[in-house]
Amino acid sequence: MEFTMEINDPIHGFIGLSDIEAKIIDSETYQRLRRIKQLSGGHFVYPTAEHTRFAHCIGAMYVAGLTAQRLLKQLGLGDDVLQEVRIAGLLHDVGHGPFSHVFEESLLESRGWNHEDVTEWIILTSELADILGDGGISKKRIADLVRGRRKTKKDAVVSGIVAGQVDADKMDYLIRDSFYCGVNYGLIDLHRLINSLEFTKDYIMQFDIAARGALEAFLVARYEMFLNVYYHKTVRSVEVMLVKLINAADSVLALTGFKTPEEFLELDDMSLVSKVRRIDPKESDDAEEAHRMMSLLDSRILYKSAFEKVLHTEDRFVSKVLTKPRVRESIQDEIASIAGVPEEDVIVDVPTLPSVPYNIHQLDPMEIGIFEVVDGRRVSRNLSDYSNIAEMMKVYLDVIRVYTFDKHRAKVGRAAREVFEEVPDTALIHM
Repeated sequence: MEFTMEINDPIHGFIGLSDIEAKIIDSETYQRLRRIKQLSGGHFVYPTAEHTRFAHCIGAMYVAGLTAQRLLKQLGLGDDVLQEVRIAGLLHDVGHGPFSHVFEESLLESRGWNHEDVTEWIILTSELADILGDGGISKKRIADLVRGRRKTKKDAVVSGIVAGQVDADKMDYLIRDSFYCGVNYGLIDLHRLINSLEFTKDYIMQFDIAARGALEAFLVARYEMFLNVYYHKTVRSVEVMLVKLINAADSVLALTGFKTPEEFLELDDMSLVSKVRRIDPKESDDAEEAHRMMSLLDSRILYKSAFEKVLHTEDRFVSKVLTKPRVRESIQDEIASIAGVPEEDVIVDVPTLPSVPYNIHQLDPMEIGIFEVVDGRRVSRNLSDYSNIAEMMKVYLDVIRVYTFDKHRAKVGRAAREVFEEVPDTALIHM
């Protein structure tokens, strides 16, 4: 590939850009990502975590390019596919709304869309479609790669670079978020992971068993970043309050009611805050709620964690039940009743994720494929067969917290312990 300019990135160093990549980055659609923080509430805890989706997507493009350079020649594919993979990495988060995943919660509830749905819509219908078309790139192909779709057998590898189990997105955000938060949890051996990648005759991606240590470090880094950064009790407190703010403001401002890409692209962190500040709190109960949440966040008066329980369960059913809104609301009402506090002052938060990234195309989706060479023949294995760490981490991480205001903390804490101590010990797996 021919690069026409460079960007100096603090994570990866100088990153070369092709002409079409530069045009995409210079577009209004992509420039909007400068105004979307990578970690919506992270800077309330880690003051330097002010980095944006703009830089992360450039980093994901770079990592996707490195991985593609490793694998595409073996697939018999050339620079045209390399360019597609890099652009898919560059655009994979272009559909994020204000405050990233926080806005997504409201969008899912109101329209059933996630940020990937919006990303595909933006790629296919915004100015990006024209830029891609003028550069001889299929907008549909880029949308398919971003969504991890497989149109051919080789796409199991090509799409997996951008939207896979150990993909460019995860490898960049772990290192980048760790750097900007000033923590060491997310340090991974990026180049060791990429250089150990191969694929089978059936186009299944696997890692060389020699990279077992790097894979274990990746799994631990991801787990620690979620537990200590993404699911940090104060970070989640801010995000819970932002969700309440956006949900309330949505009924007043129709934030999720956009009909065109242009309407969606007007939404970013700054514009949303500006719109909410202009709401007349006397207009309705929702207007008052949005105004109240904004004032509390401005003053950093946050919900306090009154109870916390970390569950590691092998059963996905347990995780799914805990995240159901109606289940959480029922528990909130019970805790509020026992504590004798207003129902709206109790929030049950249950973020959850599989501790090993999912591969939906496998029988065991939390298994990572590896290989070893035996008598000159490559033999496929599962990482957990050779790694106690990988075996122990084949669980779901659920962090159950109950939030309330400081004045109710003691009462709500006692009530929450009364309710949640009923969770059977068999649901716990200590790691």
